[in-house]
Amino acid sequence: MTIDQLTKEKILNAAEKRMVKFGYRKVTMDEIAQDLVMSKNTIYKYFQSKAEITENLFLRLKKKINDNQILIEKAHKDPLEIISKNIYFLQKELTPWFEHFLGDIKAELPTLWTDFVNYRAEKIMDLKTLVEKGIKKGIFRKVNAAIAVRAYLGAIDSIINPEVLEQEKVSFHEALEIVLNLWSEGMLAKK
Repeated sequence: MTIDQLTKEKILNAAEKRMVKFGYRKVTMDEIAQDLVMSKNTIYKYFQSKAEITENLFLRLKKKINDNQILIEKAHKDPLEIISKNIYFLQKELTPWFEHFLGDIKAELPTLWTDFVNYRAEKIMDLKTLVEKGIKKGIFRKVNAAIAVRAYLGAIDSIINPEVLEQEKVSFHEALEIVLNLWSEGMLAKK
């Protein structure tokens, strides 16, 4: 890595730490500069605005998710195991972002929010192929894979709203576990 790349990474790391903890709205460029013990002007040499930093944080997060998805699919052949490991990884990576940060992004940077929602939908639709493989192997019962995955996505969409999580007094992590359990086990009690 070049010095410029290392400096950009340091800025992104400091911004991520603050924004995940306090949200986008409450973090200032001055605070990021203070954390790094560098001038705000130095930060502006690498990023024109706090919004640009945030866009780069999303790009970095997407790359991390994509890279991990490839590793999981190379390491495992069982579709259920791949789905479980992908969902677990997504849950682990995204949970910290939901408490403060993503609620702010929805209001402050709606284009970036839409990009995030579309990306998440794309990743979940990747699961369709895995569900189809699971059906062929007899792991899953015969269902319309696209509808099953869209039902899962619809459930996730309805619970990622910060107001819903607050109203129901559940964390994103807890809500995601409930949705995954309902999707994989159903609601009926076993007799």
